[in-house]
Amino acid sequence: MGDTLGGNNSSNNAGSSGGSNDDSTSGGHNNTSSGGNGNGSNNDSDDDDDGGDDIPSKGNSTNSLWQPKNSSSIADGTPLRIMCLGASIVRGEVSSDSNGFRKTLRGDLAKLGAPINMVGSQRNGEMPDNDMEAYGGNRISQIHSHAEKIVPKQQPNVFVINVGTNNVLQYKDTDVAGEHMEAFIDYLLEASPRATVVLSTLLTNTVPNREPLILDINRQFRELYQKYENKTVVLAELHPSEGLPGRPTTDDISSDGSHPTDQGYEIMGHILADAVKDADQRGYLRWPENGLSYDGDIGRVDASAAESTEAPAPTTTDAASGTSSDSAPVTRSDAAAAAASTADAVASEK
Repeated sequence: MGDTLGGNNSSNNAGSSGGSNDDSTSGGHNNTSSGGNGNGSNNDSDDDDDGGDDIPSKGNSTNSLWQPKNSSSIADGTPLRIMCLGASIVRGEVSSDSNGFRKTLRGDLAKLGAPINMVGSQRNGEMPDNDMEAYGGNRISQIHSHAEKIVPKQQPNVFVINVGTNNVLQYKDTDVAGEHMEAFIDYLLEASPRATVVLSTLLTNTVPNREPLILDINRQFRELYQKYENKTVVLAELHPSEGLPGRPTTDDISSDGSHPTDQGYEIMGHILADAVKDADQRGYLRWPENGLSYDGDIGRVDASAAESTEAPAPTTTDAASGTSSDSAPVTRSDAAAAAASTADAVASEK
């Protein structure tokens, strides 16, 4: 069968209740997501939109990094319900704190004042808001199956996908990885129609005889991305083969040949955050599905609860303090206030 990347599928590790803004990240990386710089619009203005907006064109410019006019908001204060999907790399395996790229991703976006909740049925890492949907050793089609159990209930408005390395390590479905990813993305956009998908290419790999397959799957992913013109999909280029600066190299891969080092994970986090900023610049980020809170333990359910007909009662979380309580779903004005509180809290930590 070949090697398998991270076979631990346990759903719990260190972590506390969601919503806390754990925003300490080290900067200095000017990493950019792949794709155009878009048209500069931020968020749709239709409060009653059903998710069928006309999406701005991706444009033709490449490798440009959007810089916000100030550090107080992203997407006009739209709450970001972020679900990271993948296998053991998304879980953060091998990293010293088990956060992987997720702490850096969250921290970069929180510094822009975004109310953030990382959601998913799994938890891993020392960061407080450590939810995700990731299962070690899983391939693209398997993560798709997991997503079908949880996405309809949690309705994220941002998906961050990094999956496919196990297809390579297991020599399984590598020639149809692009087709499997297309079915996966199509499902996510249908199940959570107000969502943006960040599709990342695979990291470089030093396991013998695997890098040619990594390169081929990345080619399939890039070709697939071109099919999503005028859809809410952005590409985050993680592989150095395209000549973009600041991509993880073999020096940033651990001794197992597949998982990043702490530095590699940090670089990933910055690139993925830049991809979300790119999506904002294109006007892709939209208010989460009406009726769902943007923060709290509604994002924390086990596999059996994910399959049940009833979701946990929604809770909301103070963006600055991270404390949660039962309440009604957050309104746009609530989120704007939370964004301001988050920005103030982050500024006070600097």
